[in-house]
Amino acid sequence: MTNLLTINAQYRTILGTNHNNKLRKKNKIPAILYSKNKKNIYIKIKYNEFYNLIRNKNKIYKIKWKILIKFIKIFPCYIKEIQKHPVKNKILHIDFIF
Repeated sequence: MTNLLTINAQYRTILGTNHNNKLRKKNKIPAILYSKNKKNIYIKIKYNEFYNLIRNKNKIYKIKWKILIKFIKIFPCYIKEIQKHPVKNKILHIDFIF
């Protein structure tokens, strides 16, 4: 099995197009973690950190984020889809499956 690359993410509670656009202006990517048996988890990732990781062309990642300072959740997952801007080719949204 290949080494898993760690993506540091933050949990996001505010959803919607307007808020996602504000995240993108702050150089963050809105993302979502999908699973069959669990609820969807909405996260945000630093753009530069993620872009440097995907240049390695690894298919399996670890999503890691802190919840309430005490708990750290780690999920092995892979990318289902990356949505990009049609002209600028900048990443707009990422879908992960775990």
